[in-house]
Amino acid sequence: MSKKTDAMKKDDVHNYLLGVLEKQIPEKTKLVEMLMETLCMEKGAVYRRLRGEVPFSFFEIASIAEKLDIQINNFVRTDSVRIDYFKLNNVDYANMHKLDYKQWEDYISTLRLAQNDPLSEIAESSNVLPLSIYGGFDSLSKYFLFKYQYLFSGTENRISYSDLVVSERLNQIFRSYFTETKNFVKTIYLWDYLIFQYLVTDIHFYSNINLISKDDVQEIKKDLFALLDYIENIAINGCFKETGNDVSFYISDINLESDYGYWKFNDIRFSLVRTFILNSITSTDKTTFRKIKNWINSLKKSSTLISQSGALYRTDFFEKQRTIISEL
Repeated sequence: MSKKTDAMKKDDVHNYLLGVLEKQIPEKTKLVEMLMETLCMEKGAVYRRLRGEVPFSFFEIASIAEKLDIQINNFVRTDSVRIDYFKLNNVDYANMHKLDYKQWEDYISTLRLAQNDPLSEIAESSNVLPLSIYGGFDSLSKYFLFKYQYLFSGTENRISYSDLVVSERLNQIFRSYFTETKNFVKTIYLWDYLIFQYLVTDIHFYSNINLISKDDVQEIKKDLFALLDYIENIAINGCFKETGNDVSFYISDINLESDYGYWKFNDIRFSLVRTFILNSITSTDKTTFRKIKNWINSLKKSSTLISQSGALYRTDFFEKQRTIISEL
């Protein structure tokens, strides 16, 4: 696609959205007030979007759709427009800015809509613990932020785990993500069987180079055992204890080379590939959604279902994970 064609399509989407807004709320002052409230945005930022200087993001469009009770497809597609590109959601966690927090909070607000759809579904295939599982455990959230900081900061800027300060706003974002992902009616987790071994190996490395103290390792270890208990409860009962929503839990018998995910509810189809530990490449294209969904489903062929079945395999798996974690 040429840059000129891509720009034309984005302009078509923006113009279509403005047409919908003007039809719904013809009075300019009320329209601006509604957008300021819905998007938690200052007046100047709203006017920049209305003038076309700044495009509406996907999550802003989703928030508007919820507010006006309009199908999101009416916003992101017209007869002449098709959005089929990937976007790198690259938040700099070492130097969080207002827009980074806002991007995350918009994302969570969109996820919150899933509880209104009886057919909502989320799936993740992972070789690294997903935020939807560890986000309720603060020391684990801090660990992954620490790992991000270590890998993406210059040598002179690296700090120890104990010196890393996690803002309460970011902690709340992680906890909210953990909570909101439990509202999907159907959840599929498909994990690499070495997922905890990878994690423990990394923690050993950081401990050996004196960036994580022995006391901090024990704190992380404590949360990992609590996390295992939490996961095992999900696997035994086949549902989240918080909501009672169904969970299908698979352990892959082959290594997973990357992390993929998708979620769907109402008219939204969203897929992602995890990158840079805490970031992801995302797409709202339905063809991409189907491909990633089919890929995750294909991985089931070489995986074992441990939720409400496979009791012997499940018991053995969790015993082995506890042995691995006890090595910390």
